[in-house]
Amino acid sequence: MSPHLRRRTRALAGLLVPLALISAAPHAEPGRDKVAAAVRDDLKDGTATFFVRLRGEADPASAAARAPATKAAKGAAVYAAMTGYAERSQARLRELLTERNAAHTPFWIVNAVKVTADPALAAEISALPEVAGIEPIGTAEAPRPAPGTRQSLTAGGGVEWNIDRIKAPRVWKKLRNRGEGIVVATIDSGVDFEHPELAAQYRGSHPGGRVEHDYNWFDATGVCAGSAPCDDLGHGTHVTGIMTGRSGIGVAPRAEWIAVRGCESAKCANDFLLAAGQWILAPTDLDGRNPRPDLAPDIVNNSWAKARRDDWYRPVVKAWVAAGIFPMFANGNTGPGCDTTETPARYVESHSAGSFDVNDALMPESSRGPGENGVTKPDIAAPGVDIRSSVPGGYFVWTGTSMSSPHVAATVALMWSAAPALRGDIAATRALLDGTAVDTPDTGCGGTAADNNAFGEGRLNAYAAVRSVPREPLGTLHGTITTHGRPLPGTEVTVTGPLSRTVDTGRDGGFSLRRLPPGDYQVTAYKPGYATATTKLTIKADRTTTTRLRLRTDGPRGLG
Repeated sequence: MSPHLRRRTRALAGLLVPLALISAAPHAEPGRDKVAAAVRDDLKDGTATFFVRLRGEADPASAAARAPATKAAKGAAVYAAMTGYAERSQARLRELLTERNAAHTPFWIVNAVKVTADPALAAEISALPEVAGIEPIGTAEAPRPAPGTRQSLTAGGGVEWNIDRIKAPRVWKKLRNRGEGIVVATIDSGVDFEHPELAAQYRGSHPGGRVEHDYNWFDATGVCAGSAPCDDLGHGTHVTGIMTGRSGIGVAPRAEWIAVRGCESAKCANDFLLAAGQWILAPTDLDGRNPRPDLAPDIVNNSWAKARRDDWYRPVVKAWVAAGIFPMFANGNTGPGCDTTETPARYVESHSAGSFDVNDALMPESSRGPGENGVTKPDIAAPGVDIRSSVPGGYFVWTGTSMSSPHVAATVALMWSAAPALRGDIAATRALLDGTAVDTPDTGCGGTAADNNAFGEGRLNAYAAVRSVPREPLGTLHGTITTHGRPLPGTEVTVTGPLSRTVDTGRDGGFSLRRLPPGDYQVTAYKPGYATATTKLTIKADRTTTTRLRLRTDGPRGLG
């Protein structure tokens, strides 16, 4: 059964209590050493749905290390290694389940299979030597943020206080950087893709109003009607607005976004979140087929968490990191007590954000560290109190670390847009974020004035972070698209080479792409109703290259 099955027969109450299995006489009883007690208990009703966890996991870091140094190559290597490992280790289990006609969904992002079975089949599964355990399907939460109070705008042009506080407008104006060329993603409650703040930045949007949801949207829950993105809760739309909103609510207003719905309500079932994690690494078409690791986002924001401390999502985060995808998490809203950082934010591999207000004071509910093995958590703090952003139908003000995390995610987009060579280097990016944060003393939960379990490394400073990125020789491309001697606005121009970028022409038919690494590129111009035009050119460091392409309504494709 496909992991992208869109309709699930799951009662809401079943989301709040982990699914479990147990046998009852006269059925055969699964081996107790492998079966969780809650799972054994649930099988008394005859059938249950559960995870079968197999022994061993793929090594995505090793696969990425053997691949060429590009992000696309690393993503492809990680995908091949993980799917291959899952197919080999799960082969006998999958064969058994197919023979028994048992509903099952194999995963590859973790070495597990979701199974619905009766006690007798559960006993057969448990007897397989490659099976490590049979476990309940739990849930995480998309914490419902608290309503906030709108703060006064703090800068000209309608920029919200939180955007101004991290100095994002300085990046836009002084560094001429709004996140161009970078793709951010959310795993959340969905997104209102037609919201005026977000519509133009959706990667599925094309000139002339054409919209393509393949590879840009995935509903792991099956809640949304039809194939288009939806968000009946508003949480994901709010988070996405903080990252890419256009009119002063977003940190990186020219970054593109894609999204996964992994939360069917305020709850996020673990199987949905695993399917979401897979899609982030290798987006698929709307049928869940033809995965494309080369279309994976650069950054993924996760404003959800679970209180239970376990490793269930660690393989997902490790795979993202190996593939060069920055893993950003909200630290949680369970403060002010110490050691309250939630999962997966508490993982060493995760980068997590705490929350502060307009007075730079820590939000009382912001979860404190330390994280696992005593590491500092959160890693950094960002605005999260009284944050105005987009929701379906308008705007709303919310408070929570759910709002803090996307500030950091979008700052990474600004950093990677400024320095393409840094793109996909998670360790170096984390070091720059930490090194440029504003030290804020709070040692109540341990640490030092510069590195503590309340503010982490300090308060986010997007301008300092972007200025700290390695300087590299880059070039600029200017071009014009015409037809029959007239400018052709609304043409989609794609540049592929050492870096791939897409931009639309303006009213004058012109386009401009800055911060391109030197090298050979192909430029493709596309507009419905016209023959596609292509040309090849070379970008040189510290130089501006110009090109002109003519699109024809008839005849062969033309080069300008």
